[in-house]
Formats: sequence, C-alpha cells, structure tokens
Amino acid sequence: MSKTVNEKVKDEIIGHSIDLNRLEVQMKRDVIKELKSLEEELITQLQKSNILNGKPMTRFKQKRLQVLLKQTKETIQTVYKKAKDSLTDDLIKVAGISEAQTVSALNTSIKAELLSTGLSKQALKSIASQTLIEGAPSKEWWSRRGTAFKDKFSDTVRKGMLAGDTTDSVVRSLRGTRALRYKDGVLNGNYRSAEALVRTSIQTVANEARIETYRENDDLIKGIEWSATFDSRTSEICASLDGAQWDLDYNPIGGSGEPFPGFIAHWNCRSTTVAIVKSWKELGAKGKFQEIPKSTKASMDGQVSGKKNYEGWLKGKDKKTQEEVLGVGKRKLWKEGKLGFSDLVSGSGKPLTLEQLQSKVGIKTAKGRSPITIEGFIAQNKSAKKLR
Repeated sequence: MSKTVNEKVKDEIIGHSIDLNRLEVQMKRDVIKELKSLEEELITQLQKSNILNGKPMTRFKQKRLQVLLKQTKETIQTVYKKAKDSLTDDLIKVAGISEAQTVSALNTSIKAELLSTGLSKQALKSIASQTLIEGAPSKEWWSRRGTAFKDKFSDTVRKGMLAGDTTDSVVRSLRGTRALRYKDGVLNGNYRSAEALVRTSIQTVANEARIETYRENDDLIKGIEWSATFDSRTSEICASLDGAQWDLDYNPIGGSGEPFPGFIAHWNCRSTTVAIVKSWKELGAKGKFQEIPKSTKASMDGQVSGKKNYEGWLKGKDKKTQEEVLGVGKRKLWKEGKLGFSDLVSGSGKPLTLEQLQSKVGIKTAKGRSPITIEGFIAQNKSAKKLR
C-alpha cells in the first residue's frame, strides 16, 4: 500500500533527525575536549602553586590559595565563555540546517518545489540565542555550568588543604581514578551536564526552526505532530505525547487534548516535531498548488502518519543508508541481533560535523567547491516559490 504524504513527511523528517543526532555526537566531543583541556590547565596551575604539601594551614598558604582560586576562576570563565560563544555560533548553523531539512522533507514528499528556505539571518540568530530551555537561554545555562565547575574545583582544593592532603590526592579527587575510568572524579558531573546542554540546545533549536518553517507555510501546513523516539531510554512524558497534535497556534487538535510542551518536553529530549500537511480538499485546489502532481494529490488525505520510531525508519532503508547512519561494524551487530538499537543510538552512530551536514542539505561551506553562507544559500533560493 502506497504511503500518504504525511507518512512520507514523517519518514523524511525522522531521517533528518538522525543526522542531527550524529551532529550532536561531534559537537559534544568538541565541547568535552575543551573542558578536558580546562581540567588539565587547572591541575597544572594547582601543581605549580605547591600549596598542597601536606603541611598545616598558615596565613601565607591562605593568601596563596586565594591567588590560585582567583587565577583558576578567570581561566574557567574564559573557557566557558568560549564554549558558550562557539555553541551559539554552531546553533545558528543548526537552525539553518533544520530549516533546509524541513523544506527538503516537504518538497520531496509532495514531489513539487513549493517551499524554499526563507528565515532571515536575524531570525536564525534569534532562534539560536534566545530559545529558552526551562525558562533560561542556552548562554545563561553555560554561565551556570561554569559557576558550578568553579565551585566544585574550589571546594575540593579548600577541603584538601584543610585536611592536609597532598597535591596528588586532591588531583585524584578532581580527576577520578583509573580503576573507575575517571568516572568518580568530582568534575565528571560537569562533563555530563555539558553533554546534556549540547543535546538539549540542538534539539530545542532544531524543533523551533522546524515549527517556524511550518508557520511560514501555513497555507500548506495545518499542524504539528509529536514524534517520540522509542527505545529503553524514552521518557514517560514523551511516550505519552507521541502522536499528539496541535495547530500552528499550539491548540490541541485531533482529539489528544494534550497541552503543547514546548520545543522540547524535558532535558535530553529527543522527540521531533513533524508537519501535518493539509488534505487536497483543505487546500481548496488553489492555483498555486496546481504543480502538485496528480499522484501526490491522491495521497493528500490530511491524516497524520502512523507511529514509527527511529529503528522502524532505519529497517526500511537500504544497506548503504544503514551503514552510513550506524557505521559498518555497528550495523553488522544490529542486524545479527547482538546489540539492541538503543545501545547503538546511545552513541548516535557515525558522527557528523557541521560542515558535512550543511553540505548534505545543500548549504555549501568553505570546504566545499563554492563557499557560501547559510544567508547565501537562502538568497540563492529566493526565486523558488515561497508559500506565505
């Protein structure tokens, strides 16, 4: 049985979401690399200070401690500001990528070039920098994470000094032990929270950019469907929201009655917002839609797609696509049943860089043949038909 347009749209958007998950892996690695370098720099500063020598506290040592903590505070602030600024720049690109993916998904499903990218540079920047995560923008969360990092480092050093510990002992407390793969270090929680912030920021920005694209094309799109990722890590809230529908003003439709949760439902949310395309009857057979092929019109029933998770999406793809997403080795283990899909996607398959993903959706970068910014990509597509 042939798929409806909305089923095709969901299929396309799930595929694009997996690409964003792969991008997330690379961005998290970049952030953790910076924070690991920060950890090493702080430990070097601590070792050079020579204030933890196992001897009793003195006024002179207290003064040297204050000098050290002032120095390390400045180092931490500098690195976290760099991480915040870098992520904000990357999120602007993520917003542009998500918009381009959404346009591609809809045009491919309808089999007509009805949509083009149209969000302005300022709109993309606003989505990336002003989108709220539980009431605060991403940049404020970075500031809070930096403060938490500073406090954990300072508290551990102070406790070590009061206890008469050596530098090596305090370093072990900060970094953790090799026996436990350094997961017992007091700073380890900061890495987990940084990874969560990267994931949550990407998902929030991607979903907002999708929805802004839907709203820009409200004569074709009538609503939003929540699509959860079903595996062993799916939250109860996302499982309960899966399939829920809202109009473009976030009012419940389709009988679900669930209030719109926002662009994400919780920290580390992996759910996706999918467009609900109007039926051919709802479009009113307007002249601007006449280029939609007859075969597509027959499949435009306006009904939402059936439930499909990431694994179901990937099972329907060919070997080449599966290997591109998971990698050759992981794909083999998955097909042989030696690893569950949730084990594989916890690492989200093969990482993608921003440049690779931009190239995949047609946004050329300086590494491509003809360098072009997201704004340039938008300008080139102004001639395409834009629904408003």
